[in-house]
Amino acid sequence: MELNATVLIQAVIILVLMAWLSPVLFGPVMKVFEERDRRIHGAADEAKKQLGSADEKTAVVEQKTKEAQQKARAVLIDLREQARAVEQGVLDQARDKAAARLDEARAELFEATETTRKALKGDANAIADEIGKKVLGRAA
Repeated sequence: MELNATVLIQAVIILVLMAWLSPVLFGPVMKVFEERDRRIHGAADEAKKQLGSADEKTAVVEQKTKEAQQKARAVLIDLREQARAVEQGVLDQARDKAAARLDEARAELFEATETTRKALKGDANAIADEIGKKVLGRAA
């Protein structure tokens, strides 16, 4: 195998071509690849950040929802207690009115009974005198 000048000329041409293509072609192509890689990884990193941020926001929303539910339960319990108190007040008031009306009715009934007793006592004495007159035939 002989080394002749054409091999050396071809080697020189390849070296010159490499030296010239490196800044003209390979440099810009490598920059495009690096930019592409940066965008891909940058987008992936940004997506991970946003996903993490979304998870955090979801956790915050869930926490606030739980707090709101607890507050709503507390308000509901408070309203139920207030309603029970109002109901108890209405029932107590109705019982008091009913008791007052019952006492009033008892007093009226007692008064009517006493009036009737007095009237019947007087009538009973008159009837007894009349029976005595009829039985004895004279005034007692």
